[in-house]
Amino acid sequence: MTQQFVDAFYAENGPCCAGCDFWRWINTRIGECIRMPPNQSHDAAAGLGIEGCSLPRSTSNLTARDHLCGEFRDQPA
Repeated sequence: MTQQFVDAFYAENGPCCAGCDFWRWINTRIGECIRMPPNQSHDAAAGLGIEGCSLPRSTSNLTARDHLCGEFRDQPA
């Protein structure tokens, strides 16, 4: 069911992490980018759009589903 929600979000909003081949959902709003290797200096809070928070640095490249970066790719299966 989660994949259906993620796919519907991508269909409605266009290019974003939710539709990227490199993104693996954790839930309907947050996922992990597997394009880049784990990053010791990744700011998890910033990747999730959270400001004014002191979350610890994370090696996971977490992003919100609506994030879009220059690495976006959606190849037909």
